[in-house]
Amino acid sequence: MCRLAALDLPPDPRSAPAARAFLRRCLQDWQLQPVGDVLELPLSELVTNALLHARTPMTVTVGAAQQHVEVAVLDGSAELPQPRPERRDLGADLDLLRQVELDAADAVDERDPRLHVGDAGAVVGGRGLLLMQAVVDAWGVRPADDGKAVWVRTATPVGWPAGVGCTCDPRTGIVSRS
Repeated sequence: MCRLAALDLPPDPRSAPAARAFLRRCLQDWQLQPVGDVLELPLSELVTNALLHARTPMTVTVGAAQQHVEVAVLDGSAELPQPRPERRDLGADLDLLRQVELDAADAVDERDPRLHVGDAGAVVGGRGLLLMQAVVDAWGVRPADDGKAVWVRTATPVGWPAGVGCTCDPRTGIVSRS
């Protein structure tokens, strides 16, 4: 009982809530609502990363088969996501940050190199992949002809009917779209 749905979205901040609504509709239609609480945070992270880093249109896919539900975001950049190391001493890093001189008129975002203190990089952002990794069973990246698909996967609820007439990729258990 394979399921696959896709939604094309523009590189716009409104794409994150649209992607979450799409995920909720798919999971409701497929009787998989229990995994929604697990997958909404990672989906938000993947869409936000596509917005901030790829800045291209994206396609969100939701697939369910056998024992897994997979959510992926395909964007137009071949640049791979770079998880940052865990921050070991936030207090010391904040002390370093206090020494950085920022003008109140500066438009500062987490990519501003002045905010990168300590081994873990920016204090104000860049922890989404770590959070995502903590809530899903697996995540990864599939190269695509025109970019990449970053995916997350979690188990289907016990008792969900799956596998009947399934044509999924036997390596992943998900019908994938590159």
